[in-house]
Amino acid sequence: MKPMSWLMIPTSITLSTIMVMASTHWVMAWTCLEINTLSMIPMISKPNHPRSTEAATKYFLTQTLASMTLMFAATMNAMETSQWEMTLTTNHTSTTLITLALMMKMAAAPFHFWLPEVTQGTTTLTSLTILTWQKLAPLSILLTLSNKINQTALLIMAIMSITMGGLGGLNQTQMRKLMAFSSIAHTGWILSTIAISPTISTLTMTIYILSTTPVFMLLHSTSSTTMKDIGTMWTTSPLMTTALMATILSMGGLPPLTGFMPKWLILNKMIMFDMITEATTMAMASLLSLYIYLRLAYVSSMTMTPNTNTMTMKWRAPHKKQPMVTSVMMLIATATLPMMPSL
Repeated sequence: MKPMSWLMIPTSITLSTIMVMASTHWVMAWTCLEINTLSMIPMISKPNHPRSTEAATKYFLTQTLASMTLMFAATMNAMETSQWEMTLTTNHTSTTLITLALMMKMAAAPFHFWLPEVTQGTTTLTSLTILTWQKLAPLSILLTLSNKINQTALLIMAIMSITMGGLGGLNQTQMRKLMAFSSIAHTGWILSTIAISPTISTLTMTIYILSTTPVFMLLHSTSSTTMKDIGTMWTTSPLMTTALMATILSMGGLPPLTGFMPKWLILNKMIMFDMITEATTMAMASLLSLYIYLRLAYVSSMTMTPNTNTMTMKWRAPHKKQPMVTSVMMLIATATLPMMPSL
């Protein structure tokens, strides 16, 4: 890709997301979401491979359907209220359709089927963008409508996302697909408290991004794509492999790591609102994801690859120096829990 394209496409993705966060007009938000989608298509299809072309097509069709539903619902609300302001969305049907469209954009269950296929069909860094940055714009709209969304529908989709994210990742060996199902499960945790505590949802999204980014950056720098590659990473980067294990356990929500903070706050807030059954169901469903993270931690740090084969193996690759940002983000993703009282 030419330098001008690399300048235009990331700039369009970044600015469109920021403009969605800043806009209060439905047409403006819809336009920026469309710019965001169209800017991602070249990034996904960049490898020039049939799998990447398929992933770009699936991403385009899914996002287009969600945007069409969003615009239809906003128009329906404008016909009734004569207003295009987001904060004046009062039509119940429009609010429901907008919520479903945003769930599709965020890949929350039951609209999650496109995400693992798209992330598997593109590069590691593009997958990271889809799983983290691309969720910010829909989440900002959800936060704007937080006092109008049906809490019961959100909880149902949150529990479904946590469950499907755990079940889908149980039999996966491809790291990008596994991280996609992890993203679906974390999306469920983010959605669970949007209506009752948007601040906690924002904190959960922030910690998810801080935990997922260093994992993908390490996978990219070591050219690891499968769990078998994770098992041989210790020969080239032993210290980073140890940090990777801690970051993965943090994503699973184990104390005293940072990932325990959002789950603790979410369950505590739900119990305060007498949502004991829902909180218990979410906590039990999260054990599926915890098993996946424990398996990754076991493969990365507690197994040793046999080296009886005489052929040149991938695990004999030369050492690569990790960028400082990876180490810093891993430290934040694992050691921020003591700062929670000050937050």
